[in-house]
Amino acid sequence: MKNKICSQLFRLSIWLIIANEVLAENCKLTDANMDRKWIFLQDNDLLHSDTIKDGETLTLYCNERTNPVDLTCRHGTLDPMPGDAVCNDRLKLSVEPKFKSCHQLGISGQLYDVVYRFSTGLSIDLYTICYSTSSETVVYSIHKSYYFDLPTKNYQRPQFKLTGNPNRARSSSFDADAIFATFKRLLGDQQTYVKSDRDFAVQRGHMANSQDFLTYDQMDATFLYMNVVPMSRGCNLRNWKRIENWIHRKSESTILTGTHDVLYLQHSQTQHLVPIYLMPQQKNPMPLWLYKVVKLQHLCYVFVTLNDHSGKPAVTDTNICRHTSCPEGITFDNDPEACHSYCCDYFHFVEKVGQHVNLCPNLGEYLRAQMFFTVMMMGK
Repeated sequence: MKNKICSQLFRLSIWLIIANEVLAENCKLTDANMDRKWIFLQDNDLLHSDTIKDGETLTLYCNERTNPVDLTCRHGTLDPMPGDAVCNDRLKLSVEPKFKSCHQLGISGQLYDVVYRFSTGLSIDLYTICYSTSSETVVYSIHKSYYFDLPTKNYQRPQFKLTGNPNRARSSSFDADAIFATFKRLLGDQQTYVKSDRDFAVQRGHMANSQDFLTYDQMDATFLYMNVVPMSRGCNLRNWKRIENWIHRKSESTILTGTHDVLYLQHSQTQHLVPIYLMPQQKNPMPLWLYKVVKLQHLCYVFVTLNDHSGKPAVTDTNICRHTSCPEGITFDNDPEACHSYCCDYFHFVEKVGQHVNLCPNLGEYLRAQMFFTVMMMGK
């Protein structure tokens, strides 16, 4: 009798667990839930998913003077914002030096963390930047991307901020009229790369991509001058965007985005090759190559883009990419104006660029183990 009762109780508990899973209704965030005045938190971390599970709580944080707002998902419906919940001054983002150097191709920089630091002592990193103040350039950035399907059609891009790098000369060098003047000075009056002071042929290209971050406050955090480099318009809007979109459709991944070498263009009269720097004294270089190393589970993928939409690059023989087949789901536009992009052999890339891009140090052992397992299975 006792065993029968225990068996019935066990079956009942299993049924209740299954019923709870079936009946539970999660809450799906939409862009209507987004409000850039608040920082979205869950379990003492930034919100990384657009789904709040039934019974879980989303916390909206403003600053130390304003009480946080807790919203609970109740059977598919997220609690409404209280009528008296007001945030007029969101917690400011911090850019903090790690006092650790970083290097690539003769450029030395320093690592910086882009963080939210709360009055409770909680500190949350959004991404890390290797920045060279001597060259006024981003060498690379590192961040994590999480899959979500939250529309951002209502997101309005903020102004870029000087947070962490108060060099106004660098920020001014990205202005369209300044870029036009710089290209005329470097390449002569007959140059056609930048056609006027209203031609945005060179744009502020993100290293840590805003699209990889879920909420408006997190996306805003990527609009720093410390997180951008001079990028050809064709790259930014076309093939480089294809790489970003491919990453965005994947599950959780780690992304290292960087620059390599300096773009050279031909002078319109002398035909001499001229390195492109947006600032005097060889500062704020326009990179020759842009790259992304993407770590997905045990595998790493490398993508590079030639940062030139003219179709006539003067110098491209730095040989950082040994071409390989691209992973499923990504193809590139062969139009030169889209900027030539390639998928690269990971091991060759690490050898050419440096150990800082080696996100998969055990990849060789993993691939050998996979090959051994495949051979063993084929032999059965």
